[in-house]
Amino acid sequence: MRITNKVLSKNFLNNVRVNLEEMQKLQNQLSSGHEVQKPSDDPFKVARTMELKASIAANERYKKNIEEGIGWLDTVDVALGQIGDALQTVREKVIQSGNGGYTETEMHALKKHIEQLKDQIMQIGNTSYDGRYIFGGDNTTEPPFVKDANGNIQYKGSKDGLKKEMSFGVYIDVSVKGSDFNETGSNSQGEVGLFKVITDIVNKLNNNQSAADELGNLDKEMDNILKIRAEVGAKQKRLEDMMQKNDMETFNMTQLLAKTYDIDIAQKVMEYKVMESVYQASLQTGAKILQPSLLDFLR
Repeated sequence: MRITNKVLSKNFLNNVRVNLEEMQKLQNQLSSGHEVQKPSDDPFKVARTMELKASIAANERYKKNIEEGIGWLDTVDVALGQIGDALQTVREKVIQSGNGGYTETEMHALKKHIEQLKDQIMQIGNTSYDGRYIFGGDNTTEPPFVKDANGNIQYKGSKDGLKKEMSFGVYIDVSVKGSDFNETGSNSQGEVGLFKVITDIVNKLNNNQSAADELGNLDKEMDNILKIRAEVGAKQKRLEDMMQKNDMETFNMTQLLAKTYDIDIAQKVMEYKVMESVYQASLQTGAKILQPSLLDFLR
């Protein structure tokens, strides 16, 4: 094969173009901070990057659900504690009603106090978190407990739980339904066990009778509240553990994404400097290849 000036020039220009393209690639990587700019640069890295970004975004959504679940259960736990305290006060008043020396006026005062506690428990039962009622099951837009014209407190919420996805395929019911406050059944007025027991106590006091025989039913409802509260505490602990796991997974995936998608600046600067030297050397070599000929002067 005959090597002419034209062949040398063509090869030189092709090599210079390749060097310039490589320099441009390195410049783009340094300016953007990313290894790839388009899928054709490295299809595997682009696919892996998209997968990691999708996983991180999903983890962020799960984290929001977990945070909301923890806040929801914290509110539920506080409300259950307040209900337990109110029931304990009711119990103390019932024990006082067994005092045979109490006058009718004193018994009436006990009855009024217990009625106020009943209303207080209803108000606690209508506690809301972030504008949603916590004891209404999956019906969070309406108060779960309502009082009718006769003063009976009825549960109008849902019997279905409120499940949220806390991790891929893992759903946890963060609700405590008002219908769960029912260890001793309901009365004909539709009051669930907790309110039914208090109503029975009030009715006996209204007849100037001791309500001590209702202590057994009252204790059952108090134990039920403690049991529900223990279940809430177990869910709180599980969500806290899931939060730690979520944070660790997100951290690991973010690190992997950085290794896959982001550049090592020191390495890229070194590669750019090497490429710059190669380019300068190619220009110097070209100055020797593209020597002017007699024809250039004749033009």
